[in-house]
Amino acid sequence: MVAAVQFQTYTVEEFLNLDLPEGQEYELIDGIIVPMAEPSGEHENLRSELLVELRLESRRCQLGLLVHPKPVLELCPRDTRKPDLIVIHRDAWNRQTQPQAVLKEAPSVVIEIVSTNWEEDYRNKPLWYAAFGVSELWIVDPLFTLVRYPNRKNPKIQEPTISIGQLVNSPSILVEREYEFNSFTGNQPIQSRFFPDLDLTVAQIIAFGAGI
Repeated sequence: MVAAVQFQTYTVEEFLNLDLPEGQEYELIDGIIVPMAEPSGEHENLRSELLVELRLESRRCQLGLLVHPKPVLELCPRDTRKPDLIVIHRDAWNRQTQPQAVLKEAPSVVIEIVSTNWEEDYRNKPLWYAAFGVSELWIVDPLFTLVRYPNRKNPKIQEPTISIGQLVNSPSILVEREYEFNSFTGNQPIQSRFFPDLDLTVAQIIAFGAGI
């Protein structure tokens, strides 16, 4: 008889207090500690430049929004996620992060940049973030990884695409809320409810990956 493999599981509180090895980022998924994949340089270029653009836009339009990279979201007592970027109202951030920078209430916007785990970005993350109550979800798919991993892309995406979903009540009996997505490509300007005057096209955002 083969013995069952036992996994140590943790609550979010226990996980956040662990002394984990430095140089690696982790998420807690169903109580299991899962290392996050290391992003490419293009991915980090895009994330960093988009962060700057959105911060400048918030200041220019006096939106009162903060933009943060890879915050800890506590989705439930045994689950955390660290999205590429979040957008959150200043008062909501300050109220929640006085003891530690962990968000137990949903930010206004989550932005995910697709790399090799496209199935998770398109299938799982919209379910997680909708259940958490994130009002707007961006899926930025720059197709950066095709040279190294030609099969690691959503087969429905043929060119760099940014899909922006708005949280709505779901007609399905399986989930309460889901996202209605609009997808943008090429020289189309993206449309965000939280950045109504943002003047950026998909091509401009994807070019951030090359440091342009």
